[in-house]
Amino acid sequence: MKKITLEEAYAVPNAAQFTPQLNSLPEFPLCRPKLEDLAEMRLRAMDEGEIDLQVISPTSPSTQGIVEADRQAEIATAWNEYIANAIEPHKKRLRAFAALPTRDPDALIKELTHAVKDLGMVGGMINGYDNAGGGEPVYYDAPQYMDFWKAAEALDVPVYLHPRVAPPGRVTTYGPYPEIESAAWGFHIETAEHVLRIILSGMFDKAPNVKILIGHLGELLPWWCWRIDHRFEMEGRRKQMEDAGRPIKLTVTEYVRKLYCTTSGMFYTPGLLHTLSTMPPEHVLYSVDYPYESNAAANEWWKTVDLPQATKEAIAYKNAEKLLKVKLEP
Repeated sequence: MKKITLEEAYAVPNAAQFTPQLNSLPEFPLCRPKLEDLAEMRLRAMDEGEIDLQVISPTSPSTQGIVEADRQAEIATAWNEYIANAIEPHKKRLRAFAALPTRDPDALIKELTHAVKDLGMVGGMINGYDNAGGGEPVYYDAPQYMDFWKAAEALDVPVYLHPRVAPPGRVTTYGPYPEIESAAWGFHIETAEHVLRIILSGMFDKAPNVKILIGHLGELLPWWCWRIDHRFEMEGRRKQMEDAGRPIKLTVTEYVRKLYCTTSGMFYTPGLLHTLSTMPPEHVLYSVDYPYESNAAANEWWKTVDLPQATKEAIAYKNAEKLLKVKLEP
């Protein structure tokens, strides 16, 4: 069966120089050779996982955690042009999400437009909150980002909101237990809360056709959206939001159903089935999380998944073809 994957990481050779947080992640040095490889090892691993097309993106924290905040836009452009050139010889197998300079909303819009229109990238990747330069975290529910969401809607390309480690100030939560700070737990809580902020800000009411992608079977949201709506109803929260001047038109569950989610790093059939019971099947897409996860292991899991053939093909590649406006060769 054909496959397209969408949460697959790369690192430019000097990435850790610009984002030292990479060195604090134990998986980075283990995977660095594969992260920096954009040809031989990557294509061989794709073949082992029977993947036709891989969409690559800058590994977390990318430009969102860059040390020199005043160079964020310059570095994002340089990374995007480097990647566009590197994958050009393998355009039938590799495409890319753009690195984005999120500190400055105007630069953010400019770079996404440049990456899509001039470099042929299929959308943008944002690795969580922005604390470039070591400042306080900025989240994209803030009013100054509304024009960016409208620009992404107008370009009709997805924005992938990827996890990153929770902000340093959360010592109470994670301090004694660093093992749950990142990919085992904290990544997903951080992303789920970020998406909830965007939902509750009313962004989807102002840009109803914007396409936001999240990984790991929806970062807990398909499991928890019923509970959120239930408690909002029981506690009168929607009325409180209206009184505060920030009403939203739909339930949280209805907004979650607007999202697109991937199977990245979640090769767990009961979880997939629950996600499909909440999300529209056309909004669920196969992915791996390479090189932090194995293409071959994901493929072995995928072979065991018992779904109608049409649904399985849609998740494996047809949904991605439509979302990304790409077409696999026969």
